[in-house]
Amino acid sequence: MNLRDIRTVILTAVAVMVLTHSGSPALAAEGGADETREVRKVRSRTGDVEIVDPYSQVKWDTVKYVHSFSHQHGHDPQVLWDMGFRHLPLSNYYPSRPVYPLPGGFVEKYPDALGAPNAEQHSTIDSGIHFNAIGSWYTTGYGESPRLKAGAAPIEHVFTSLSVFNAKNSPWVGIYRLDLRIAGLSGADGEPAVALTVEGAVECNRKTFATVGDGAIRRRRLTEESPGAINLKTLSDRVKVRLDFDPASTRITQFRMMQGTNRPWRDAFHAALDGTGTDEHGQATEGLLFPDAGGITINHPHSPLPSLLDMLDFDPRVLGIEVWNYHRAFGGESMEFYQRWDEILKTGRRCYGFFVKDHGTFDRGRNVLLTAWAPEATRQEREHEALRAYREGRFFGLLGALAVDDAGRITVPYDYSKFRFAGIAVWADSTGRRVGVSASVTGADRNRRPNTQIRFITDAGVAHIAAGEEAYFAFPRDSSDTITCRYVRIEAFAYPDTHLNGKPLTAEALAAMNVHEISCIHDRLGPSGSSKIDTTGQSPIPVVDMLFSQPILIRPVDRGQN
Repeated sequence: MNLRDIRTVILTAVAVMVLTHSGSPALAAEGGADETREVRKVRSRTGDVEIVDPYSQVKWDTVKYVHSFSHQHGHDPQVLWDMGFRHLPLSNYYPSRPVYPLPGGFVEKYPDALGAPNAEQHSTIDSGIHFNAIGSWYTTGYGESPRLKAGAAPIEHVFTSLSVFNAKNSPWVGIYRLDLRIAGLSGADGEPAVALTVEGAVECNRKTFATVGDGAIRRRRLTEESPGAINLKTLSDRVKVRLDFDPASTRITQFRMMQGTNRPWRDAFHAALDGTGTDEHGQATEGLLFPDAGGITINHPHSPLPSLLDMLDFDPRVLGIEVWNYHRAFGGESMEFYQRWDEILKTGRRCYGFFVKDHGTFDRGRNVLLTAWAPEATRQEREHEALRAYREGRFFGLLGALAVDDAGRITVPYDYSKFRFAGIAVWADSTGRRVGVSASVTGADRNRRPNTQIRFITDAGVAHIAAGEEAYFAFPRDSSDTITCRYVRIEAFAYPDTHLNGKPLTAEALAAMNVHEISCIHDRLGPSGSSKIDTTGQSPIPVVDMLFSQPILIRPVDRGQN
């Protein structure tokens, strides 16, 4: 059923209907909107529910689609530009320092390229999470990996420019982690081992900063089975590390000094969002670039549900979780991350879903921002608008099919695709009674992927599946005419007629698959790269384009409210 048919059916039943998304799309031009003002724009009440639609302000016929990432490691923006990214908030660590502004020569060559401060943060003392603070100056960590000469022994290196531990003043900046890994040489007789000596620092407990024993590390014997990380508390701004070993039996596979937040996660979140720290040059090292834009994403969310809920409740600028991270896909075959997303949404909380490559530069995972700016907009205004799209949920996830050359090798532009949502709208009748959600898609490569399918997911699971580029989902209601679902989110797929080198791929077969299975649909296998869910060395080269909207929330309203 197309949208014209949908209108005809609903007009017959309930008179005229209107789209909820009215108002100016040029949100960046308004500037400075606080949380209350933003929320008022996207919420509308109907009966005893309140609908929160992140797409309510999008004018789909003029929207600009900007490919972005919220969690992407890399050093060369040219590589990512060639893959179709136009918003490039690189997020490295060791140290966790924003790559912003983008390099001057690159910006001169590509004036349309947008950046944002962003870095991945880790090593909180009360949680195992990693998080990104997109749009934040938050800078932590020291990182140095000495260059090793093959066969050289002993190894001695002095790490310099360290912060000296001060128990009363920001003690976390004087805590470091020495990462050391060793391995045996093939055919060697002796057991691989290293005698480690550290001068200028003592061993400490990472969470309490208390010295372990007398703290001294003098010719400590380490083997392949020994802990790979030793936590240090500095006594000096210079720490000398010496490794004595037999190069005939032992090789050093990792040797670095690094640092994380070393703070409770709440303190780290506060520093990322509202901190006012600066370095010795007056450059911001904490806080958001734009107070009304950007926020925190929780990476590869293995944490238990209660912990994630605590983090989301900490501040509305904690935006959501990664639903797809290339290393673990949807969270392994159990789809842990994907399932966690729905578990969170079932509680009624807002939680955006992010789709990222992480370290897998040439693999799958993108956030596509829905933006609007005037032709004369400055770079700062465009960067502001991109980060506002993240804050307001005006984006969707894209897992594009991987491009291959004639020989079947994965090639540029990798997972880039023009497949996109062309419209998402909540519909209402003439009385303001919200009746359903429509979705449309466009941009599929009809030569390779001639078929499309749209799904509507609620807290009850997959609630409706439709073939084609347009679809409509009527809100389920109870006997009192109250909408019974707590959220609706939309998935769409563009797929070929066949897979597995000729086996028919029907709409019915696709409808029976979950998103993990759809993400693995292929005609051939290729190198698995850095994926941790495939250990065979070969993995499917995906042939389906996949879209994931942000959730439209349907919340009960207190009957006693005015």
